[in-house]
Amino acid sequence: MDGQALQSKPNLPTGRVDRVARTREAIVASALALATAGQVAPIVRDIAQMAGVSARTVFQHFADTAELYVAVLGRVLAALVGEAPELAASGPVEERVAALINKCADRYEQLRPMWTFVETLQRRSPEAADMVSQVYSANSANLAQAFAPELGALPPESRQRALTALALAIAPESWVVLRQRLGLSVDQARDELGFVVKSVFATAVARR
Repeated sequence: MDGQALQSKPNLPTGRVDRVARTREAIVASALALATAGQVAPIVRDIAQMAGVSARTVFQHFADTAELYVAVLGRVLAALVGEAPELAASGPVEERVAALINKCADRYEQLRPMWTFVETLQRRSPEAADMVSQVYSANSANLAQAFAPELGALPPESRQRALTALALAIAPESWVVLRQRLGLSVDQARDELGFVVKSVFATAVARR
């Protein structure tokens, strides 16, 4: 039951509509909290207990857990995109690289505790996979704008390869690998990402 569903029931008193919306919000927030705590698939019992409702109430708002998880993912991705203003294409490239890395590090460090939840969900849900793909597309568009002068100076084939390499470098998975698999600190991971991004441009220029 989403906002449109609520609006389609004009006979519901305003107070009832508000209570329904608050309950739904509590359910989503509770599932998000559990996912952030590292649970790959938060169970309905725990979600309901944290939200202060019954398990039956959870399923009055969501057809199944998959629908609930997608709502949680939408909340996370909306926050990440909203916190990522477009980068200006002016100024020294070193400053733009630093700004890019700082923004990515801040966003992905928030996402990291629940990355396994995100990965698992997008494998199971085409809708979730599409939502994540939209974030990657937004990243690529932002990169193309932020580094338009540098990319525009490259031949077309090198330009696309450089953009793809940049998108790969700042993908959420790259941050997870640096932080969790390689055990780097936040500052070390920032430095490594900066090195990779600068190397992409250096390699592309050398191949012109």
